[in-house]
Amino acid sequence: MLGIYKLGTILKENRMKKLIIGILFFSTSVYAQEFNFEIHNTKLTEYLKMEERLGSERIPTTSNYVSFGGEAQPIKFLRKEKIIPDLTAYYFFKKTDSTMSYVLYEWDVSNFEKQDNNQKSEIFQKALIAKYTALKKHISQNFGQPVVKRNYSNISQLDSINTFVESSTWKPNDSTEIEMYATVSNYYERKGAMTINPTHRIRLYIKNQSKGREKEVPKLDDKKLSDLEIIKTDFFKALKAKDLPKSKSFLSDLIREKVTDGQINMLIDNINFDKETKLVYSGIQMGLDGSMFTLLQYKYSDDNSNPPSEIIKLTFDDKNKVVGIQPIKLQKKIND
Repeated sequence: MLGIYKLGTILKENRMKKLIIGILFFSTSVYAQEFNFEIHNTKLTEYLKMEERLGSERIPTTSNYVSFGGEAQPIKFLRKEKIIPDLTAYYFFKKTDSTMSYVLYEWDVSNFEKQDNNQKSEIFQKALIAKYTALKKHISQNFGQPVVKRNYSNISQLDSINTFVESSTWKPNDSTEIEMYATVSNYYERKGAMTINPTHRIRLYIKNQSKGREKEVPKLDDKKLSDLEIIKTDFFKALKAKDLPKSKSFLSDLIREKVTDGQINMLIDNINFDKETKLVYSGIQMGLDGSMFTLLQYKYSDDNSNPPSEIIKLTFDDKNKVVGIQPIKLQKKIND
């Protein structure tokens, strides 16, 4: 099972930024296929297509969401999990133009089981903590180390030994916040009208906190697209020939310094150069630091499935150098 393969990390030369913007080295992680943290550059329709690709079940919004900021009723999906609670995904967006407000991913036993004193096994608790830890690691690889708070809840004060409580917050820029917290506890107490039930929950928020008008993203003109198509063809020829020095010449300077021959060979093994490719998407995207990148997305010409079963994403910087290449096998369902 292929995840998104990464070739390198773009770092700001003077400040060595901790967030990853672009092209990435090989990884077995599938989280990049399951979540999209680029809330400013992702439309509601793209989030919905991601859920469709993952085989998620769209579920009704049973409670009336009241918004004073112009948000519509959220769109909800259910993703199946193993051992831990199924994931409920909530997409909040503006009524007027469907601009994303925030996304909530929630793994919570109470969404499915309502009885009191619903304690869980040690295996269940360890699996839920492992999910939180793995997500924290993945997000930190992209956006740097978070601000972490631990054991701040009433439950942890009552039973600190058997309770895991932690929150992690990332702020990639002035208008994006990623917040995740977990509470894993079997603590149960009932005194009169007061009941403290076991809690097994992870919540992950991706928030669009921009104020005012966002920087306008320019359109991709025909000449630039034609130039990049030629570069892509030459780049793929070099990869197919396993000419590593020439392949590296297409990469941006910072990527070229970090990528290894082994990583490029792994990339070559996961692209079928004997098949023709067809451009299915092109556009300009803004990085989290305001930099502009050109994204080209290809499928194999003989792939008639919808969506395509495999795609190849290429990302170029403003110097027409490759800063990202992602061969992706799309899957209807991704298991932990």
